[in-house]
Amino acid sequence: MILNKAILILLLFGIINNLSASAIRWHGDYEKALIMAKKQNKPMMLILRKKNCEDCQKMFEITFRNQQYIKQLNENFVAVIATYEDENSYPIELFYTLDFPALFFVSQKDESFLIDPVFGYIPPDKLTNIVKLLTNRD
Repeated sequence: MILNKAILILLLFGIINNLSASAIRWHGDYEKALIMAKKQNKPMMLILRKKNCEDCQKMFEITFRNQQYIKQLNENFVAVIATYEDENSYPIELFYTLDFPALFFVSQKDESFLIDPVFGYIPPDKLTNIVKLLTNRD
């Protein structure tokens, strides 16, 4: 009986661990994410999306789901998501754009861009290259 409980616990832990490796841990509050990034000494990955945006939806259905680089993103970046509602409610003024989705990789030290922002749908192979570029920096 104790052995069955131990096996069940290990199995559940494995499932939970696998799920966390296949999903990005998104934060919805930029300021809190910035504080976290500074504490963890990690840069931030920020995506700006717009409601009813087909390319934005495609990013979350394909590029940000079950890809080999998800674990690397979670280990090396604090991920932030912000949604543009309309011109009167821009989520983060520092990252102003009208092109969606927009992906920014930002220094936790001074909020400067680590690379140029990437606009529009980003296929998994392109994000793979970006992650490799940013995680292999010294």
